[in-house]
Amino acid sequence: MSTSDATLQAVLRFAVGVTLAFVVSEAMRWSPSFLAPVFTAVLLTNLPIRPTVKIAVGLMIVITAASLFALALASLFRGTPTVMFGLIALCVFAAFLAILSGRPPLPALLLLICLATIPVVVMIAPAQAGILPAALIRSMLVALLTIQLVYVAWPLAPPARSPPPAVSRTAAPGAVAAAGAAIVMPLMLVYLLFGLADVLPVMIATVMLVANFDAQRGRMHALGMIVGNSVGGLLGLLLHSLLVTTPTLPFLCVLMFAVLLGFGQRTSAGGPSAGLAMLTCNAMLIILSTAISSDAGTLSLWLIRVLQFALAGAFAVGTMSLVWHRDIRALPSPSE
Repeated sequence: MSTSDATLQAVLRFAVGVTLAFVVSEAMRWSPSFLAPVFTAVLLTNLPIRPTVKIAVGLMIVITAASLFALALASLFRGTPTVMFGLIALCVFAAFLAILSGRPPLPALLLLICLATIPVVVMIAPAQAGILPAALIRSMLVALLTIQLVYVAWPLAPPARSPPPAVSRTAAPGAVAAAGAAIVMPLMLVYLLFGLADVLPVMIATVMLVANFDAQRGRMHALGMIVGNSVGGLLGLLLHSLLVTTPTLPFLCVLMFAVLLGFGQRTSAGGPSAGLAMLTCNAMLIILSTAISSDAGTLSLWLIRVLQFALAGAFAVGTMSLVWHRDIRALPSPSE
């Protein structure tokens, strides 16, 4: 089999898999409906092989344990917000430290996502506290099942990619982990103080931004996050406008598949454009899902989301520049 065949199958897996996860979530009226397709897109892009039973079970255990732990921590200490906030900060610090120590990053990243989102929901809407953990677990299960299904139709493994250049750092892991916690926690506090419930996509993007642990790459990533979110949000708005003309699941399938073919080509090609394509695709899925499920004006939803991502990215990059500029070297690769 040639490399072109493997690339074509990777593109088809991405387009069909993400479309299937999104349409199933919308048909079942799951909320938020963008979680399953986002998980599907991320796993298809980052896993070099078809997920084995061991990998799938491990991912389910990790997301279940992380979401239930975040829910229990927030629920038990909801009456003492200061204690809860301090314990979450310690857990965020430990998760960043685990990533810096060379351990597998996915469990720590999933824990960070749960810690950065579930407590906010518990504080703002305690009656609906269990909805988000259940949605995270269900979405991971749907994503894994969808991936297994598309690999049956297109079994060739994706083409091999060259690893990204290593980042040279002089700061101690503990200091860098503390700086990461110092960026994430104030942003979470702002959402808690102002009671902003639509925290999930912005907090997830910010956690991924800070997890780079590099000031120069962080600026580039933040700029890409803002640009990708703007373009993806506009694309989601346009797709929703087209969907309003023919609000049926078959038409939604056609729209999603046509657009995701382009994203699949970008993500399968690798290189610097793959990350930006993934950010744009996720923003499109989030805005389209939010527009479908909301009665508010779709243009206002897009503008609010862009503003939230821009402010969160600017805060994270600005804080990284202040805290890490003496300890973190620039990336050595000229291609970056």
